[in-house]
Amino acid sequence: MKSSTLWAAALAIVGATALGSCGDDSSHGGNSPTTPSPGTGGSGTVTINIVGTQGNKAFVPNPVQAAAGDTLMWKNSDTVTHHIVMDDGSVDIGDIVPGASRTSQLKGSGGNYHCTIHTSMVGSINGATAPTPPCPDIYC
Repeated sequence: MKSSTLWAAALAIVGATALGSCGDDSSHGGNSPTTPSPGTGGSGTVTINIVGTQGNKAFVPNPVQAAAGDTLMWKNSDTVTHHIVMDDGSVDIGDIVPGASRTSQLKGSGGNYHCTIHTSMVGSINGATAPTPPCPDIYC
C-alpha cells in the first residue's frame, strides 16, 4: 500500500514538473505571440491610409511606427491619384489610384515621405511628429 502511494506521489511530481516546463512562465515565452505585432518585430504589415490632400493630416496614422522589415501598405482612400516617395529617394511607391493599395518594405529606420503630385502632403515613418508641409510659393 505504501509503495503504491509513493508511486502515485512520484508520478504527480513528475507530471507537475513536465506541465510547468510548458506552462505560462514568461521567462520561457509562455504567452508571447507567435508572430510579432506590426511595428515591433520587423515582419508585420502596417497600413498607411491616404485620406486627402491636407498637408501632414493627409496620412493616417502620421507619424506611423514601423520596424525594419515591416511591410508598409499604402492605401488610397482619397478620390484622386497620389504618388508617394521617400524624401531621401530610397523608395518610390508610384501612382496609387483611388481605392488602390501598394506595398513597400521598410529597409531602414524610417524617414519622411511626401506626395509628388500634392507636395504639401507630408508624412513620417518613426518620427516623433509629422513634418511640417512646405510653405506654398504664394504665401512665402
